[in-house]
Amino acid sequence: MKSQDEDLEAIVKWAKNADGVQALIQTGSLARNDNSADILSDIDIEIITSNPEVLMNDDQWMNKIGELITVLRLDPNSDQEWATRLAIYRDGVKVDFTLAGIERVRGMADEGKLCELYERGYRILLDKTAITAGLPATSYGFPGRTLPSQYSFRTSVEEFWFEAFHIPKYLARGELWMVKLRDNTMKELLLCMLEWHAIACSPKPVDIWHNGLRMHEWVAPQTWIELQETFGQFDATDAQRAFEATIQLYGRLGREVAEYTGLCYPQECENRIKTLNRKLLSQHPEVIR
Repeated sequence: MKSQDEDLEAIVKWAKNADGVQALIQTGSLARNDNSADILSDIDIEIITSNPEVLMNDDQWMNKIGELITVLRLDPNSDQEWATRLAIYRDGVKVDFTLAGIERVRGMADEGKLCELYERGYRILLDKTAITAGLPATSYGFPGRTLPSQYSFRTSVEEFWFEAFHIPKYLARGELWMVKLRDNTMKELLLCMLEWHAIACSPKPVDIWHNGLRMHEWVAPQTWIELQETFGQFDATDAQRAFEATIQLYGRLGREVAEYTGLCYPQECENRIKTLNRKLLSQHPEVIR
């Protein structure tokens, strides 16, 4: 991890001389103790500053750390409290900078409770004003996940079948790009069901990573095998094959989650959508070639 170490040293060196930067805190896999980090891991750095807008509005400071290839700039919005700058440097190391105000650490220190990210592991790389002194020690634990309410479960399942209704139409029209767009949404909903299934079927807490990371570690072996069939090529025949594998897997997982949790699976919705889809595809046999 030589390049990562060198880039980390450069970040700390810059921060020591940067006005307004009060602390640097490393999170992510490189700050955890679960051996999940490797030479391909990103460097995740929270820059704690009294005025994040200064770093947001003029981000030439990133060039002082190393030679940049490109930067993705994400400013705060309804889903993201703090600005981030995702930088790829010349040596191929990616650094995810979070530009956070001092309330980021003060809130956790005052409450005596870490957020989920810090609970997984954090390292204080620099603290000019002892602002991090009150932060609790990390447990290196993973956050517990909860199962959905009946309303959330039904809403998610029906959205999946709503999307599934459109795939045969686009297949019949030869609109393969639209098939892929709809399939992407279906895969997001499938991921949600995979997570619920892992929680529902396990007698002990499960470490479910975000965005499907390390999925092979937390899904059932048979599910992992079936997942291999759910992605298709950019042609109608294989797209339909992958579509059928996706809806078959989703239906099984959904019914099993309902069985394990006492939730009610909207089987009638699935049945009616599948009936409509079979009818449409039977009217367009030219799709399968």
